[in-house]
Amino acid sequence: MTWIDPLQDGKSRIELIDYMGSDLSIVNDARASFEKSSVKLSEKDAKLINYLIKHQHTSPFRGVVFKFKVKAPLYICRQWWKHVIASNHNEEQLGWNEKSFRYVAIDDNNEFYIPPTFRQQSANNKQATEGSLSAVDNDKALYIYRQQCENSYAAYQALLDLGVGREQARGVLIPAVYTSWVWTVSLQALLHFIGLRRGAGAQSEIGMYASAITELILPIVPVAIKAWSDYEGQF
Repeated sequence: MTWIDPLQDGKSRIELIDYMGSDLSIVNDARASFEKSSVKLSEKDAKLINYLIKHQHTSPFRGVVFKFKVKAPLYICRQWWKHVIASNHNEEQLGWNEKSFRYVAIDDNNEFYIPPTFRQQSANNKQATEGSLSAVDNDKALYIYRQQCENSYAAYQALLDLGVGREQARGVLIPAVYTSWVWTVSLQALLHFIGLRRGAGAQSEIGMYASAITELILPIVPVAIKAWSDYEGQF
């Protein structure tokens, strides 16, 4: 499997389009100072990966690199982007190339994320949600939400029809609109991202993308993923 629809709405998508390295790359980078390397991953190598993660020796994990094509709601994209601008200059975040609404117009009013269920605001966490609305209130919320998406697209299209440039017309698009980008990232940064975005208090939608990433990279670095999971996602 090379791609997943994380939000299961037929619109969201994350695709692994390229990668470099494997579990073997991690141990060979770790042993570079001794001028030693392995040609096949052994039980001893697996123990070394466990040791590296347990003791937070992160640099060997930067040599394994993944490139993803992501399609997600704009508000998820902006949460994701924080991981790039917060990079610690160790080249963890290697590349980000995003679709531009200055160049590309939206030609379908279906290009908005519509959540199937709405959660309630958490009473204890200002940024988190919990539980769900009643069926009646959920239907009302869904109607309001859909209406706003439709109004946003109608206003956008009307501005384009008047000859307004795309770079200004995009201002009326709401954050639920889908965008896409290509993300190139090291395994170290990726594990850090997954740990945070699947953690308590994280928005569930971006957590679904983090889980999808885990599923996509598991066949490539199974030993590293298991070791990282055993140490409760520390990195």
